[in-house]
Amino acid sequence: MLRLLGGICVLVFASYGGFYMSGRLKARRDFLRSMAESLTYIESEIEFGHYELKDIFMRIDKASAVYDFFKKCAEGLNKSGIRCVWERSIAECGETIPLKNEDIDVLLQLGAQIGMSDVAGQKTAIRRAVTHLDAFASTADEEY
Repeated sequence: MLRLLGGICVLVFASYGGFYMSGRLKARRDFLRSMAESLTYIESEIEFGHYELKDIFMRIDKASAVYDFFKKCAEGLNKSGIRCVWERSIAECGETIPLKNEDIDVLLQLGAQIGMSDVAGQKTAIRRAVTHLDAFASTADEEY
């Protein structure tokens, strides 16, 4: 009887752990994909729209997994610069979404360049970030 109870406990905890890890991987994958899509949108808005970053950030789709990230960035731009706001938003996202250090590094590098250089420099930084994020999302998809 004790073995049966122990076996059931192991089964329950292993199942819970699997579902928990699966959910974390799915959240990371969805965030990375949404971020790559949103950055592509931001790139085109920077090149053709000539809007301020605050306005571009507020135009991100509300159904997107990164909507809250860009909303925080847009709201924070009134108080401080893009780099500070970007870093703070990444830190807050890292608390809710299980981002790896490599994901955070790519986003921080982008935050250091977006809004700080000319259109060509920003486009290059965004394309580089999208390339890395797509690769990370593919890896997360395989792990999932």
